[in-house]
Amino acid sequence: MRKQSVNLWAVLVCVVIGQIVPALWYSTFSEQWMALNGFTMEQIKSATSPIPYLASIVSTSFMAYTMAWVFTKIPVKSVVMGFLIGLLFGIVFVLFETIVKDMFSMRALALSLINGGVSVIVYALTGAILGAWRKYE
Repeated sequence: MRKQSVNLWAVLVCVVIGQIVPALWYSTFSEQWMALNGFTMEQIKSATSPIPYLASIVSTSFMAYTMAWVFTKIPVKSVVMGFLIGLLFGIVFVLFETIVKDMFSMRALALSLINGGVSVIVYALTGAILGAWRKYE
């Protein structure tokens, strides 16, 4: 029986997707997101540090690699199963946590849904990619 292993090419694709989807997401919800945070366009433009982008790449790399590793243990063997498990991970481990933390910070639910919703999409897409693009030793 062949052993499933982590496909680093699939992980790399997931990292790229994990940068593109939030860029599109926050472009779509930029006005609502800024209003809910109380930010102005001047504040956004003045915050030009590359550090958050680097942190996003590192974080997404760890998330995708970890999910790929977990998928080898379950094992996940299809796009649909990967998508559903990624969706479940995104909802349970990110969205629900975001909502609870934002409740304690007295932030609007809409902000939690914007910030957590993008993660749900990224996790689901990551799961689908990793479920479809498996590697065997």
